[in-house]
Amino acid sequence: MKNLESRVTVNATLDEMDELFNDTQGGFSIRYIERLERVGDNATFKVVVRHGENIGYQDGKIFDYNSFIEKFDDIELRAKRMADEKDRITLLETDLDIAERGIEGGLSPKEVEKVLKIYGTHRCKEEKYLKAVMKNFQDKEIRLDFGR
Repeated sequence: MKNLESRVTVNATLDEMDELFNDTQGGFSIRYIERLERVGDNATFKVVVRHGENIGYQDGKIFDYNSFIEKFDDIELRAKRMADEKDRITLLETDLDIAERGIEGGLSPKEVEKVLKIYGTHRCKEEKYLKAVMKNFQDKEIRLDFGR
């Protein structure tokens, strides 16, 4: 899919513009912002936005916050990215410390898994999480061996 860039005007609050600028899930990317004028909480911005070609060029058009989201946000892409993020496993530092001490102390990976089930956080009850913790140390060992 090819990306296009459009130069548009957006009428929004500073907070709304900040939210648009930091949005990384919706399939668009704000490349440039210039505040033209400010009236109370609202402001007018000159914006360069990178977006999918399915939207077409929008040069010169004027949007408010809601119409900008309606035009440029890709709902299917946002849903896919949020699902991918939900599937990502975040390893807890406590569990990593226990595993590291076990491995450095000479325990086998299977023994470390047993120790984690007993002394690790509540997440160590999930087999998928345990595998991720142990894979973290296998990857670390491979990187260390490579440097030798």
